[in-house]
Amino acid sequence: METTERNFEPTPYERYEDELVALLQMEGVEVRPLPRVADLEAPRPTQIPQVFVLINGGQFADREELAVVAQLETVQGELFIRARNRRGPDGLFAVYEEIRRRLLGYRLRGAKTPVYFNSFGYVDGLHNSWQYALTFSFAAYCVAADRDGERPPEPPIKRITHEIQTV
Repeated sequence: METTERNFEPTPYERYEDELVALLQMEGVEVRPLPRVADLEAPRPTQIPQVFVLINGGQFADREELAVVAQLETVQGELFIRARNRRGPDGLFAVYEEIRRRLLGYRLRGAKTPVYFNSFGYVDGLHNSWQYALTFSFAAYCVAADRDGERPPEPPIKRITHEIQTV
């Protein structure tokens, strides 16, 4: 079987996660995309606060009548915040407040609306650590890609006449 190389471009969801990770970097806090759900349940103690970024997916609005196929998507995401303490300068609530200051109202590249928060609350206490989740959403257009070669191109109009021609 012959393998072919494929040029990999990050998906919009991956680009959103990467932009959020860059936006939320702060001293003394580990911020990264959530690679596996098992990382939320890791049995290791949390030495410094951690933030895991996850884009869950989206919900689509009715299609819009444009020159291209496009739908508005409400992209939904979560931040899992884990810390040893809830209170204090290195506590979970301090990390949340800094995230709130940076993220609420922020417009990601390619988004139609800024980020809105949906909920924030306790998820789990794990190995002497607190874990909360912040859910958020924003709207972005999902546009159909050009599909070269799928349909023969229309011949260009070269001349307009008032004659009707039969073929």
